[in-house]
Amino acid sequence: MIYFLGQIMWIIAVVMLAPAFVAPFLNEFWVMPSFILTSLSCFFLGFLIKRKSKPEEEMTLGETMVLTAIVWIVFSFFASIPFITTLRMSPVDAYFESMSGLTATGLTMIKDVENIERTLLLWRSLTQWVGGLGVMVLFLTAALGFGRAHRKMYLAEAHPVLIMPNIRETARALWKIYTILTVLGVILFYFASWPNSSLFEAVNHAMTAIATGGFSVKNNSFAAYGLSVKLVILIVMIWGATNFTVHDRVFRKRLDIREFFGNIEARSMLIIIAVSTLLLAKAVGWTDSLFQTTSALTGTGFSTANIREWGEGAKVLLIILMMIGGSYGSTSSAIKLMRIILLGKTLQWMLKKSFLPDRAVVPVKLAGYTYTEKEIMEILIYIFIYILVMFIGAGVLMYLGNPPLDSIFESASAQGNVGLSVGITSASMHIAGKISLTIQMLVGRLEILPVFALFSYMISLARQKRKSPF
Repeated sequence: MIYFLGQIMWIIAVVMLAPAFVAPFLNEFWVMPSFILTSLSCFFLGFLIKRKSKPEEEMTLGETMVLTAIVWIVFSFFASIPFITTLRMSPVDAYFESMSGLTATGLTMIKDVENIERTLLLWRSLTQWVGGLGVMVLFLTAALGFGRAHRKMYLAEAHPVLIMPNIRETARALWKIYTILTVLGVILFYFASWPNSSLFEAVNHAMTAIATGGFSVKNNSFAAYGLSVKLVILIVMIWGATNFTVHDRVFRKRLDIREFFGNIEARSMLIIIAVSTLLLAKAVGWTDSLFQTTSALTGTGFSTANIREWGEGAKVLLIILMMIGGSYGSTSSAIKLMRIILLGKTLQWMLKKSFLPDRAVVPVKLAGYTYTEKEIMEILIYIFIYILVMFIGAGVLMYLGNPPLDSIFESASAQGNVGLSVGITSASMHIAGKISLTIQMLVGRLEILPVFALFSYMISLARQKRKSPF
């Protein structure tokens, strides 16, 4: 496990070096040392780790989960350094910002993004773009051994190209689709904002939209843009929240859009957006209703309105959408549509079974797969833990003096890696709130289990040291 961490440190070093090459084109040479020195530190640390450890043929599922959690924690640390050295942010605020980026959340400690270095804006967007797909690749590595329930949900209606036995081939296929969709997003955004087009804005927003991240280069997010740009970003957000196996099918069948509508999660996502838009339209208007419900459900976090001023009913609806999230195998987080659909199927199964004899066999079928009672229990337990952690986070915010509904909203946004805010998240909030939301962002992005595995691993190491006579 330690050897693999050394290899990942080299990947982090390469990612950290990217903004240094862009800075001269943006006439921001003074930003370069921060990225270059941090990159060299990552590379050197990776070299030391690999030198002091031995390569392992393969890792157990537990080790994979522990490594995944460690990678996000370590990467966030190095990603925060440019914010500290250039913007003079406090270490806690900088770490919050980088964790928000890498988990593709979008909550921010920066009040005025329009007056900071554009290289740092690009870095924020790049962290979301890398984190958006990075977690999918790492999760896929573990999902094939997570248990049959998780495997079935990921593989539901999946094309074999994205379940290759070789994770490198799988990652290559995912990155190819991800890059194509990002480039299409840049092109669409650029021409939709014509004649006031900005390639810088198009690149940043395309990266954060496809990653369902939500960082913007505008203080007012998408309230600053016209209807055509908003509609384009709606499409890109939905792309990001769609199972990438669906994208693969569409591309392989010469852009056959029927492959998209044939997916149960994609259909459910569109139905939920349509119903939610109708429910909110009278209160906030059609444009804001459509945009914010899509942003909340996909977990993107772009905004066209001041949600803080919305009524309680509208906030509750957005909370529900942020808890549901997008599709399995997408860049979206939260509980996930497939789990919610399966929950509905389970309720239907329970009602149906209650009218039949005890010996009657009533299978739960979804997307071509049959789920056992044990597998259904795994899903229900996950949903329960997810909601429990979310309310614990909300409890922390309430303890700090925030209104109950706003606290639940902010907690749901952080844990669902959404990024919508009712004003609680800011540089002036209590440090306990910042730490709580940072942990929730990590827990939500890694689907809880890897973080629990890391805590268990740390406890076991502490016990071993306590027992050791030396």
